[in-house]
Amino acid sequence: MTRFKALSVTALLFGAGILAGCTSSNHHDRVSRSSRGDEVRPAGDVERASGAARKVPRDAEVVDEGRGDTLRYTARGDGTVYVVDSNADTVIWSGPIRDGDRITVDPGKNRIEINGREQANIDLKSGDRFRLYFLRGSSRYDSRY
Repeated sequence: MTRFKALSVTALLFGAGILAGCTSSNHHDRVSRSSRGDEVRPAGDVERASGAARKVPRDAEVVDEGRGDTLRYTARGDGTVYVVDSNADTVIWSGPIRDGDRITVDPGKNRIEINGREQANIDLKSGDRFRLYFLRGSSRYDSRY
């Protein structure tokens, strides 16, 4: 009986160790840096707009990406957009968007705009790589529209 208890405890600890080592993927908001040699910077080193989402939903799709270039997307339906600083694996801005709205992210000017109207003026670290995501579906609209 003592041997059975020892085996049970060992199996339980082994299983807990495996589970502790497992993590879920955050869709596309994690960037493989080993092949490109990008700098990995803690999330605290980038500026985030107040109210930005903490993570990109699994169903969101990448609609534009680049390093230092202006990102652009015209919404095909109502939804939510997410701007991710890939170097820091951080959502730096997110907000609702309507069908036909145009979002522009210009790292050189530190501007995020929807239909030419500034949404955020934060330090976008112009040398970083950015991704723009879109999640179609219900979204909340605020007074900026």
